[in-house]
Amino acid sequence: MNVLVFMDFSDMDEIILKQLVEIDANWNIGEICLTHYIELQEINDDFSSQFPELEKPLEEILEDELIEKAETAGLDREHFTIKIHSKGGKEEMTEWINKSKYDFCILGKKIIKQGSGVFAAKVARFIDKSILFTTEMSRTKFDRILLAVDFSGYSKKAVKFINELIPHESAEFKLFHAFQVPSIYFPFVKKYSEKLVQEERKKTEKALDHFRKKYTRVAKENAEVQYVGDESVDNIIYNYARTQHIELMVMGVKGKTDEEELIIGSVAEKLIQSEKHIPVLLVQ
Repeated sequence: MNVLVFMDFSDMDEIILKQLVEIDANWNIGEICLTHYIELQEINDDFSSQFPELEKPLEEILEDELIEKAETAGLDREHFTIKIHSKGGKEEMTEWINKSKYDFCILGKKIIKQGSGVFAAKVARFIDKSILFTTEMSRTKFDRILLAVDFSGYSKKAVKFINELIPHESAEFKLFHAFQVPSIYFPFVKKYSEKLVQEERKKTEKALDHFRKKYTRVAKENAEVQYVGDESVDNIIYNYARTQHIELMVMGVKGKTDEEELIIGSVAEKLIQSEKHIPVLLVQ
């Protein structure tokens, strides 16, 4: 699969590139493109003319800098290209990305280092591609991977995507589903019912096992369900991932209950927020 990696000329670049070297070595990666968006281009498309003292166009200087960073990190120069967006605004850039041959994008999500995260959040809402949000706290190699599913079409796409992207022998996979007692019971059952929870757990475990056998290569002992209760689904998924020492969470960009017009679903939206430090791959 081909990957597009966003660079912003901060310290985050070195972190992402180190992760990219491991990803390139262990995942089924085809072409790599390192891209940078010049923020000030919306003021004047003829950006380089603003710096007449430069020996060569700014775009070429930035390209040379990215090449040096990538080679220093260990990427083979023959294996990546550079794209500097210096014409048009974010809409033109995202349109180019959506029409491109790249299967997924990598965006840095800053947890420790300063950064508003506005660019990543805004771009993510317009990109019609799968997106990996990684952080400076991430390990360079994702050995423990969680597939969070809700049995929707997006979950099936997520599993298919990850099966093609990551060789099963290169990582340990876990399958997880957070379940709730259907709301139809609550007009009649006014308080928590252990019996209802256990009945729903049995049905959900059966559904997850069917999903596991049909769509994944996950071992039965690595598939688990958990009751949501008074928690939110995103917190249940995230806290489970933390206790299991998960290094990458994978899920569909939307779930069963999300409206079609949403680009990113409600659970996915919360899992990519800055306070959550585990990397997330959202699959379109």
